[in-house]
Amino acid sequence: MSEFIVMTSSAKVAGKARQFGRYRHVAVLEIEPGAQPAMISERARGVRRIVWDSGAVSVGKTAKSAYARAQAEAAALLAKLQAEAAQ
Repeated sequence: MSEFIVMTSSAKVAGKARQFGRYRHVAVLEIEPGAQPAMISERARGVRRIVWDSGAVSVGKTAKSAYARAQAEAAALLAKLQAEAAQ
C-alpha cells in the first residue's frame, strides 16, 4: 500500500529569469505510508517514485499563473490516484 502527496519547493533559475519573480516546483509523489519526505527527489527517505513534476514554474499573483495552474493539475491528479488506490 502506498500514499500520494502534493509537494512544493523553491526552484533555482538561471540568468535574467531571477529578475522577473519567484519560481517553484510542484510535484505529486508516491510515498510509503506515514513518510514525510524532506525534498522532491526519488532519493528522499520514504519516496517510492515521482508521479508528476511541473518543473520550474513562475509564481504569479492570479489564478492564471503557471504556479496556480500546476497546483490545480497536481490536485486533480492526486484525487484521481487516490480514487484508483481506494478501489
